[in-house]
Amino acid sequence: MQLTSVTYTSLARLDPQSSDLDQIHQVSRSRNSAEGITGLLVFNGTHFLQVIEGSERAIEDLVDRLRRDNRHSGFEIRDKRKIERRSFPDWRMELVRVNPSLFQAKDAIADRLPGTVPEALRARLLRMTELISTIEFPS
Repeated sequence: MQLTSVTYTSLARLDPQSSDLDQIHQVSRSRNSAEGITGLLVFNGTHFLQVIEGSERAIEDLVDRLRRDNRHSGFEIRDKRKIERRSFPDWRMELVRVNPSLFQAKDAIADRLPGTVPEALRARLLRMTELISTIEFPS
């Protein structure tokens, strides 16, 4: 069965200290499990970066819901493609909270990615991290 993978970024409208993010994570895991969606959600305190993968219909439905979700704005699909196998087969939706600093965020994401993530996707995730991060220079 051919699958679809979508990577998107958006600007959060929620307080990063609130329990909203934990609620998003729990509801996503439950709903994704029922809909056969797997993936990764990265949150740096201001932006979301997410990769979702599943059947084309399930991904289209989820993208439609995400576009209407008022907890974020600036929803932008950065990559969409057909895939033969999942990069996150065991992650109904893994949440990775990272520091907004580019260097710390890239390290945190790289450390968490499972071995099933192809090198091209790993590189794309790290590039996308640059889009949502601030660059900090050593003092």
